[in-house]
Amino acid sequence: MDLLSGVSPSVWFAMGGAFAIKLLELTELHKLPAVERPDFKDFLYWVPFFILPLLGGGLAYAYVSSDATLSPVLSINIGVSAPLILRAMAQVNPIESSVVRTPEDA
Repeated sequence: MDLLSGVSPSVWFAMGGAFAIKLLELTELHKLPAVERPDFKDFLYWVPFFILPLLGGGLAYAYVSSDATLSPVLSINIGVSAPLILRAMAQVNPIESSVVRTPEDA
C-alpha cells in the first residue's frame, strides 16, 4: 500500500482523465443500434480501460520526473490526450532524415 501512496497526485489525475474518456465512450454506446454494440463479455473490449489509464499516468509521471509542475487540470488533460500524444510520438521517425529543399529564388 505504501507504493500507491508514494505516487504523485498528478499521476492519479492523469489516470483519472484517461479513465474518464473510456467511461464517456461507454455512456455513448446506448445511441448505437443493438446489433452494432460491442460484446461486453469479450475480454479485449475491457483492455483499454486498463491500458489507457496506465499510459496517461505514465506520461504524467514522465512530466513529473522531468521536474515539470502539473496542476490537476493539466494532469487530467495529459491523461485525456495521452493516446494522441503517444501515437504522434510513435509516428515520428528520428532516424529517417527529411531534407527540405527550397528553390534558389525563394
